[in-house]
Amino acid sequence: MIFSTWQPIHHRLELSPDIAHVIRLNLNLAHEQWSPLIGLLSDEERARATRFRFDEPRRQFVICRATLRQLLGTLYGVVPEAVSFHYGSCGKPELLFQELTSSVPQIEFNVSHSGTIGLIAIATGASIGVDVEQMSPDVKFLQLAERFFAPTEATELKSLQPEKQLNGFYRGWTCKEAYIKAKGDGLSLSLSSFCVAIDPDQPASLCHVDDQPDEPTEWTTESLKVSENHAAAVMVRRRDCPIALWDWPVN
Repeated sequence: MIFSTWQPIHHRLELSPDIAHVIRLNLNLAHEQWSPLIGLLSDEERARATRFRFDEPRRQFVICRATLRQLLGTLYGVVPEAVSFHYGSCGKPELLFQELTSSVPQIEFNVSHSGTIGLIAIATGASIGVDVEQMSPDVKFLQLAERFFAPTEATELKSLQPEKQLNGFYRGWTCKEAYIKAKGDGLSLSLSSFCVAIDPDQPASLCHVDDQPDEPTEWTTESLKVSENHAAAVMVRRRDCPIALWDWPVN
């Protein structure tokens, strides 16, 4: 269930295995607002930022990565620059210094951004994934669904009323991406190997996973309303996990 509407963060997040958190970021900032955040990044991250050819992806990367460092630093009681990551075989980042901070529960996190919206999802002791997509009416969603979705999902999408199909596609796409990101399997997990609910008028859910009949019961799935032209979803490997929604302040 959604624990609350989007609320401003006025305090340090209280971590608990009974609740997950999603933090919404405004990526539509002027250069003078986001450029100081570059100083919070690692040398590798700053080098990566300079390799972006265009300002928009550079701005998205800098804001999301710097905010993640600020957020995790606050939770662990260290400065943002002290937060270090290593990356799994599929590119999923994990914290390096958790063994030095045993008094803080193990934090799982995931990040996504699209257009002017960024999302950071955080849970303790449970895998979590989040995805946000800026919706485009020009996307060839029926063809994409035929190619990447499971057959039952593509059929469900086609059965929706035409005016609901775009939202249905993005509902399915964001839920599927959130699941893959939570699993940390990257491209090794096929989008067609599992099914999610497509109808945007029905609760979001994981419906089926090939060869794992009990898997859907282990997950909480929520579709998130982040803006009028974005779709988003979060998935947590914990049954009936409430989701708290927060807005990160703009300095």
